[in-house]
Amino acid sequence: MTIKNQGYALIEMLIISAVLVVFIGLSVRPLRMIISEIPRSGRIYQTWNTTTEAIKQLKNDVEQCSRIIGFDNGQLTLEHVDNQVTYMFSDGKISRKASPDESESVWSIPHVKVNTQLWKNDSGHYAVEITTWNEQTVTDRKQKRLRQSFVYFQKESSQVQ
Repeated sequence: MTIKNQGYALIEMLIISAVLVVFIGLSVRPLRMIISEIPRSGRIYQTWNTTTEAIKQLKNDVEQCSRIIGFDNGQLTLEHVDNQVTYMFSDGKISRKASPDESESVWSIPHVKVNTQLWKNDSGHYAVEITTWNEQTVTDRKQKRLRQSFVYFQKESSQVQ
C-alpha cells in the first residue's frame, strides 16, 4: 500500500511565503506613487482646462483688437474699437478687464507659469506669443508638464490704419 502526499511540505510553504513577502515589499513604493499621482494628475488636468479657457479668450481679443498697445509689468493692453482690454498675468492667475463696462474675469491657475511676448515690426506690435506650463515640485525636483505655446495675430484689416 502506497501513501500519497496530498499537501505541501513545510519547506515549500516557507519558500512561497518568502517569495510573496519580497514581491509585496518591492511593489509597495510603486503602488504608493501611483496612488499619489492620481489626484495630482486630476488637478493638473483641471488647471490645464482653465488655462485653455483663458487662452481662448485672449485669442479672441487679440484677433478682434484694432491695436496691440503694449506689454509692461505683466500687463497686456489691447485696444478695441469701443473699449480697451487689459490682461494681467501673474503666477497662479490670469485676469481680464475690459473697460469701462464689463466686470473683471479671473482664471485661477495654480502652479502654471505664463510667459508673454509681443512681436512687432516697423508699424508696431502685430502678434502676441504666450507660453504656459505647469510646474510642480515633487520629491525635491521641479517637474514641467503640459508646456504649450501659442502665437495670435491681429487680423490684417485691423493692422492698416
